[in-house]
Amino acid sequence: MKKIINWFKSSKSDFILFLIFLVLINLLGHSFYARFDLTKAKSYSLSKASKNLVKNLEQPLSVYAFFDGNLPAAYNSVAQYVDDLLTEYEGAANKNFSVFRMDTSDSQKANLASDFGLSQIQIQEVKNNEVGFKQGYMGLAITYGDAVEILNPVTSTDGFEYKLTSKISKMISTSDTLAGLSKNDRISLKLYFSESLKKWGISGSDQIESLVQDAYETVNKNVSGRIDFFSYKDVSDSVLADAQKYGLQVVRIQNDDESVSSAVVGLVLEHGENFYTLPVEIQNIIFGYTISGLDGLENSITEGLQSLLSNVTSVGYVTGHGEVPLTADSSSSDGEVLSAANFSAIVSGSYEFIELNLAESEIPVGMNSIVINGPTEDFSDEELYKIDQFIMRGGNVIFFVDGMIENQMAMYYGGESFYKNESNIFTLLNSYGIKVENNIVFDKNCYTARNSNYGTINYYWAPNLQKNQLSQNNVITKNLGYVLMLENSSLDASEASKNKDLKVTVLAKSSDESWTESENIFLNPITMSVPQKDSLSSSTLAVLVEGKFNSAYESALQKSDAENSESSTQKIQVSSHIAKSVSAGKIFAVGSSQVTTGQVIDTSGTTPVSMLLMNVVDYMNGNEDLCVMRTKSLSVNTLTVKNNAAAQFWKFFCEYGIVVIVAAVWFIVWKLRSKRKKEINKKYNPNDTRTIK
Repeated sequence: MKKIINWFKSSKSDFILFLIFLVLINLLGHSFYARFDLTKAKSYSLSKASKNLVKNLEQPLSVYAFFDGNLPAAYNSVAQYVDDLLTEYEGAANKNFSVFRMDTSDSQKANLASDFGLSQIQIQEVKNNEVGFKQGYMGLAITYGDAVEILNPVTSTDGFEYKLTSKISKMISTSDTLAGLSKNDRISLKLYFSESLKKWGISGSDQIESLVQDAYETVNKNVSGRIDFFSYKDVSDSVLADAQKYGLQVVRIQNDDESVSSAVVGLVLEHGENFYTLPVEIQNIIFGYTISGLDGLENSITEGLQSLLSNVTSVGYVTGHGEVPLTADSSSSDGEVLSAANFSAIVSGSYEFIELNLAESEIPVGMNSIVINGPTEDFSDEELYKIDQFIMRGGNVIFFVDGMIENQMAMYYGGESFYKNESNIFTLLNSYGIKVENNIVFDKNCYTARNSNYGTINYYWAPNLQKNQLSQNNVITKNLGYVLMLENSSLDASEASKNKDLKVTVLAKSSDESWTESENIFLNPITMSVPQKDSLSSSTLAVLVEGKFNSAYESALQKSDAENSESSTQKIQVSSHIAKSVSAGKIFAVGSSQVTTGQVIDTSGTTPVSMLLMNVVDYMNGNEDLCVMRTKSLSVNTLTVKNNAAAQFWKFFCEYGIVVIVAAVWFIVWKLRSKRKKEINKKYNPNDTRTIK
């Protein structure tokens, strides 16, 4: 025993004891560990909404992660990110949440991935200095009760947490709603497809019925047979009425005898008074007309079912004053009709736009926010007063207001011109301290395109906003790398800033190399030129004002009340007017309605401006956590491009300049070392002809 004690005291035991200490630390760390997310946007941590969702699961939910075990670079980083985030979900969840990691290099697990409905993707890899391709799985399958959902493919970390949490939330909501339906409470799937489309040679017309039938049977099986299927092939008055009700596509064609025939195509899910129109329609492509939306019908019907049954929030969409329509008129002969259909689509998972005619109805009680998108005509005083009092009660309003209106007739005379928007909606905004200027902002830092005849074309009226032009103090824009705007008028919120009860945040502004024009505006990139530098300055493009507002009608109503008091013999006076906000509200304003159209946003919601709009709607409805969740993986340090020449310089510098600098430094060091060797040899061995190596 004495020898053992002496050995412990001696230096001979230090190395062995150090190894034992490392083993014990590793064993302890296996059971008790901590993770630190040092990224600015907490990209590797769960948002509060995700934690609450999985923490309160009442039924078992399982996530199957299917990834090949030997993925090449770039792909393996995505797999690692997904695995790390799923670990975070496990740490925050209760016992009802399970994760199964499946290495699909095992054939049995690959077959299971195929059974879930996941498809293989083509993966590029470099091996032995050769570029090769292989097929592999990168996706998730989620099961909850009888429902099965997939995320496929997962090839990017962008918005992964938002997609997974949203999918889980919809599954829970849909499952709970289905479980609460009585046996006689049915869901209808209606296919409208006129037989005449087959005669007209529309591509896909021979397959649409069988594809919809197969997809219906699969989805209906997953929801315990809750769906009834109906097919309408004849074009009757009732079918045309349904087309108008559901917003289906009506196609008209002239026959040989010069008569005109009509046809209807569309797919609708309906439950009670609510319905969801699936994106099945005829499109004109290079090779003729075809029916789009037939690929992935099972997923489309499932997602439509979730949107139909989930607890979506209603958002009022004001109409009746020349606003951008929610849906385009497919029968219009004026060419492309700009609409907010894509805007409605990207928020449809959580929100439903309800058209609101203020001349005929009040803003519904319980509605948190309304959208006023591109009005060009005057509101009545009664309508403006309804909006004002909605804000006074703590309501939130999203304004897309154009300072200039495009003159469509000018297109036929060699260009596009604009005239001032005279709508009295500006008067209402002015009363809250927000002024929309009658101009259009142009920016040198803008969207560019290559043209075979003219080279690089600058679309100055489409500013490309960099990260430093977006507010880093608000979750709406904090994590966005860049945003492409379109035909913006500048804003001035300086008056709102003077009100101590209001908080003003400039969410977006143009670069210092921008300018405004208010007269003789022609959007021709070939003839446009940039003004002198002393005429360039930054302009505010989007603002958020929060707090307690003063009513726009306070002084007018006081005068009216005084006049009524003098002429009235009644001793009792009753007024429901609210002079100042009883609860804090929010106003978001941007000087363009074009940003809500299909010109800059797509239905998938992947473009930065799409994410900006989704964040705005979330923020105005109290879902700030979703803003963070959606954009946290986009907060990488992106280059701030001041001009294209500088961007090209730094690009070539990183590719070649660093190599040249390293080679030059090596050459200088080599010459200095050679010189030093010669000096040493000359000093200590002047007569030695040997070379010191």
